[in-house]
Amino acid sequence: MAVSFIIALITSFRSLAASIKTGDDQLHERVNRVRDEYVRRVDLDGHVSQLRDGMKELKDEARDSTKETNKRLDQVLAVLVKDIH
Repeated sequence: MAVSFIIALITSFRSLAASIKTGDDQLHERVNRVRDEYVRRVDLDGHVSQLRDGMKELKDEARDSTKETNKRLDQVLAVLVKDIH
């Protein structure tokens, strides 16, 4: 009876150790996947900063272009008004 108890105890410990190892493997795989798929905060901040700078430049260019277009339209309207009078 003692031998069967010891065998059952060893079997249960091996089973427990195997399930712990499986859980550890799953956790390590998850940590490795997060490490591989996600970006470091410093890199992300750098890219976002570049995007913001690019958007600011585009906004400034659009504003300048609108000013130039308005200036030309004003000139055309001034010529048309002179022709009418």
